[in-house]
Amino acid sequence: MNFDFETDYCIVGAGAAGCVVADRLSESGRDRVLVLEAGPSDWHPYIHIPATFLKLVRDPRFSWYFQMEPEPELKGRAQRAPQGKVLGGGSSINGLAFMRGQAAEYDEWVARGCPGWGYKDVLPYFKRIERYEGGDDAYRGRDGPMRVSGASEVHLLTRSFVAAGMELGFPRNDDFNGSAREGVGVIQNNREGRFRSGAAQTYLVRAKRRPNVQVETHALGRRILFEGKRAIGVEFGRGGKRLRVCVRREVVLSCGAIKSPHMLQLSGVGPAELLAAAGIPVLHALPGVGQDLHDHLYTRIAHRVRGTQSMNERTRGWRLAFELAKYAVTGGGIMANATTSGALFCRSRPELANPDVYVAFTPGSYVQQLQLEKEPGMAISVIQSHPESTGTIRARTADPEDDPAIQPNYLSAEIDRRAVVAGLRVVRKLFAAPSLAKWSSHETRPGPSAITDEDLLDFARSAGTPGLHFCSSCRMGTDERAVVTPDLKVRGLEGLRVIDASIMPGCSSGNTHAPVLMIGEKGAAIMLKERSAA
Repeated sequence: MNFDFETDYCIVGAGAAGCVVADRLSESGRDRVLVLEAGPSDWHPYIHIPATFLKLVRDPRFSWYFQMEPEPELKGRAQRAPQGKVLGGGSSINGLAFMRGQAAEYDEWVARGCPGWGYKDVLPYFKRIERYEGGDDAYRGRDGPMRVSGASEVHLLTRSFVAAGMELGFPRNDDFNGSAREGVGVIQNNREGRFRSGAAQTYLVRAKRRPNVQVETHALGRRILFEGKRAIGVEFGRGGKRLRVCVRREVVLSCGAIKSPHMLQLSGVGPAELLAAAGIPVLHALPGVGQDLHDHLYTRIAHRVRGTQSMNERTRGWRLAFELAKYAVTGGGIMANATTSGALFCRSRPELANPDVYVAFTPGSYVQQLQLEKEPGMAISVIQSHPESTGTIRARTADPEDDPAIQPNYLSAEIDRRAVVAGLRVVRKLFAAPSLAKWSSHETRPGPSAITDEDLLDFARSAGTPGLHFCSSCRMGTDERAVVTPDLKVRGLEGLRVIDASIMPGCSSGNTHAPVLMIGEKGAAIMLKERSAA
């Protein structure tokens, strides 16, 4: 087999986890590290201004703007699934919410066959990520590369949301990344002053300064090259050419929960019947590749705002000009903050040991997925934190440029349907609480005609949108459906690991950015430990 060049480690995908792995593997200078990213560098100003991420998620230059399959439980709707296609991946175009998830979720990973991934095991890696002022030293990191902070300006409506939650008896939580997750409070962001503090701006920028690191943008991974059952290289496309790199030590897939299983399948690793149908020769039959896909479903109740300004008006016309000027002069205002700013973690049933519903507040409202309305509004989303509905990622053809079929199967599990209805009832109580009710003119979606549980479920089916927190499609574990072992090696193969959201056994509570960074840190530590022992 002929190669164009060689390296020690090849990381396919410069998303959140890939940036972390590239940085940690290259620190010693001992090994050469190649990073392949299908998208461009993080040059665009909108990447770095927190509030402007909404402009990028629909931009095909920076996003895999995937078209999903029609969803049976969402009335046959086929929606878009934006995913980062730029240095930093989703870390460069996400909403900046920084949430680790609940301690019990990681302990559940251990119970599901992932020793070494309990909360006490992963906490040091969460701390290693961040540079945070405040909170408890036992839980918070002080000298990590990524700046984590509270909002520079908490919107009046967000403060009212927190007060409404407390009026309903929910405890105030000033640190969702501390000792407890339950309660209502303000979301923390990965933000350095006025700018985004993403994986490309923190981890990868350090790695790129080292002479042993090579980062290739506009480099689409096509397939992994094998000698027997050992990965020995990667074929990628760049500038209309196909290139092959020889990898002396290991290939690391960090393409995310959609592209990582897709690339395994393109390389002949996956369910045998699926590969045969796509015209791909089977190298290693592994039935779990592309199975067990999870995602959060967002269902938003919206109200028309009166008596104060929402984000909707402040991002249009002369008010937007004022906000831009304020941001340029002071680094503050709505441009320096994420759109979703308040959160409540609660239980849909009192007998549950831990919260299962995530409620997210936005001092603005959407006309459709991630597009703000013109009229003043506010919205509260309901998210089932641990969906049991699972779906698939399936290669359609052997061509890497053909998108895979993405089928999350939202609301296919009865427990998810019950949780979303219970969550929507909590949201209506929040809007009716005095602190929030005074700013509401009326409910615009779903409206007063939606009364019964059946009405609310029908609304979720009609209006629910993807959370874009895809995970579990290359699930970690020790059972026969697991794709990677607890040391993140692909089962039955050598020289190949997956390190990204696809290895998670299930969704975490809240957004998945922080857990993916942790996976990158822990995955790199596992690799370095093995390297030292070699």
